[in-house]
Amino acid sequence: MLKNTSNPIILGLFLGIIGGAAAILLAKMADVTREPIKKNQQKIITGALESVLPRFDNTPGDNTLEVKAFDAPNINVKFFGATENGKLTGVAGQTISLKGYSGEIQVMVGLDLDGKVRTVLVTKQNETPGLGTVVCERKQEVTIFELFSSKKDNAPKLPPNRILDAFAGHSASPKDSWPQPWKVEKDGGKAEFMTGATITSRAVTDAVYRVAKTYMQNKSQIVAALSKNKAENAK
Repeated sequence: MLKNTSNPIILGLFLGIIGGAAAILLAKMADVTREPIKKNQQKIITGALESVLPRFDNTPGDNTLEVKAFDAPNINVKFFGATENGKLTGVAGQTISLKGYSGEIQVMVGLDLDGKVRTVLVTKQNETPGLGTVVCERKQEVTIFELFSSKKDNAPKLPPNRILDAFAGHSASPKDSWPQPWKVEKDGGKAEFMTGATITSRAVTDAVYRVAKTYMQNKSQIVAALSKNKAENAK
């Protein structure tokens, strides 16, 4: 039996064959799953853009510009431009915060061209279920009355989330009513937070402010680039 042999050469060859086969299998699996993962990520981004941007007739995912975050040179903010009838009507910014309770939190923030927040979505998080997830998630709750209602509203609506919705209408302009940098109320700021999930609330606030401030500091460049890109894409 192979397991009883004392020949290290045979054992080495056996382990090498097993290791090589495993490596080939893993490489094949990576190739098989790479494209579905990529498509799923694109689907998530497309859905998020449809939720946070005004109505558009272009493909915002193809009209983008990445800018260094104003406060973190190792973090980028990716901006997406929405157009309708050839006119830039809104911008979305995607970035991360590294301050989550369980690591990285990614957000997608819809902005009006003047920099005011329209809508906030958390698109990636690993926070504690029932605590941090409550800060991040938008879950549709249907009442029994709505379930049996004859009225059908087909307009897409995001489920409410008091923490995420609190950012709407605010910008990183010095004239805004929220003091900068944005902080949760527990830290002396104005942003909403959830007791028991303060760290998550701070991380979301950190990420949303990163988008808003980076946009305000680079507004002319971003608007010009996304307007130029949409014109080139139309050719």
